[in-house]
Amino acid sequence: MNIKLVLNFLGKLFLIEAMLMLPALGVSIAYGQGDAMAFVYSIIAILAVSLPLTLIFRPKDHQMYAREALAVAGLGWLLMSLLGGLPLVFSGACSFIDAFFEITSGFTTTGATIMTDIESLSNGLHFWRTFTHWIGGMGVLVFTTAILPTIGGRGAHLARAESPGPTFSKLTPKLGDTAKIMYMIYFVLTFIEIIALLLAGMSLFDAVLHAFSTAGTGGFSNRALSIGAFNNLAVEIIIAVFMFLFGINFAVYFKLFNRDFKGALKNEEVKLYSLIAFCAILVITLNLIPYYGDFFTALRYASFQVPTIMSTTGYATANFNLWPSFSKMLLMSLMLFGACAGSTAGGLKMTRLVMLLKMARREIRRAFQPRKIQVIKLDGKTVPEETLAQVSMLFFCHVLLILVGAVVVSLEEVSFTTAFTTSLTCISNVGPGLEVVGPIGSFAGYSAPTKVFLSILMLAGRLELYPILILFSPAAWRRG
Repeated sequence: MNIKLVLNFLGKLFLIEAMLMLPALGVSIAYGQGDAMAFVYSIIAILAVSLPLTLIFRPKDHQMYAREALAVAGLGWLLMSLLGGLPLVFSGACSFIDAFFEITSGFTTTGATIMTDIESLSNGLHFWRTFTHWIGGMGVLVFTTAILPTIGGRGAHLARAESPGPTFSKLTPKLGDTAKIMYMIYFVLTFIEIIALLLAGMSLFDAVLHAFSTAGTGGFSNRALSIGAFNNLAVEIIIAVFMFLFGINFAVYFKLFNRDFKGALKNEEVKLYSLIAFCAILVITLNLIPYYGDFFTALRYASFQVPTIMSTTGYATANFNLWPSFSKMLLMSLMLFGACAGSTAGGLKMTRLVMLLKMARREIRRAFQPRKIQVIKLDGKTVPEETLAQVSMLFFCHVLLILVGAVVVSLEEVSFTTAFTTSLTCISNVGPGLEVVGPIGSFAGYSAPTKVFLSILMLAGRLELYPILILFSPAAWRRG
């Protein structure tokens, strides 16, 4: 492990985090609600950490291998969450542990909150909370790759360590150009959503906050009742559409931009994602008709809650805690796989579900065709057996971690449903679960150790386990 290189890069990462706090500081000054100094103190504290790391640790070898990239990803996200919570601490909004949980939830785009009186926060803090969604949605290391051209060949390992999905593919020969294209798509979609929300009647501030939160598929809102507080059908439709769009692999948008319509339309992952969303909306609507009394009201709520859960955004327009058991069970099932790889959504990703289904079909066929060589293809390309093995292992580890998380949370003497959905929603980066942690609940009732544990689960889910696991492996930190 090249520790000097890791520490030097972390210093640059924290320097960028300090710069990213400047817009929130500007909002605080503009609204004059007395929280500006909290951001000033936070920026000074982060600079006090970042500058020594950058200036003192100067590595001789600048080549970053997979081990260093995983360490940077794991430590970077963990420490950025710790430092990112400082404005909440300095403003007196919450304790250090609660701030760590809240901002970890922000950067990982989980949207779980410990805030019980969310509307009492200042506009500056509201802006920072939702801005962490926007930053974390695309990835802090991808952002770093886009603005630091000196990274060079090191960027590929960094992107692989952070990017969700079984594989990482560059859209262009140069990774820095790929990162810039992805952020251009990200920015354009965010801007279009802001305009649409303004036309639907939202204020500029609310539109920006909820566009950030939707783009990052995070779910933080400045309203206690989330999107339901606006009671605006046009707003619900716009946000539902954009939640679905941000759950699609950005490589598909790149193909559409380059007029490769055939390549975009044959994407198997997007097809499955769309099919599951449509079917889930339909069956939940039918299940909710007796609950709401008419088809269109049931459709309104189902067509919002399905994309918000599948995209792992976690907004709410209804308290689905009170829905029939079938609808609740289906929503919880959608949490596991989430949306598409290469999107801002959490979960295991639809591309892995496609591969697992094809592997299951192959094993069934092998029962009566044992000698036939059967390869698995995705979008017409053969998937390497190594990738299939990695998908199977990650699926096993993901499910195992959900079960372990549920067992640990159950020590809080909560119900089975609360414990299980708490673990599931944190690892899948969704936000709301059921019962205590439902759409109108919060995670405030958990003890400090449990909040730290859940924060680690959120990070493990966002980074797909390995960058967090490497932090606890002594062998990974040895030289050589």
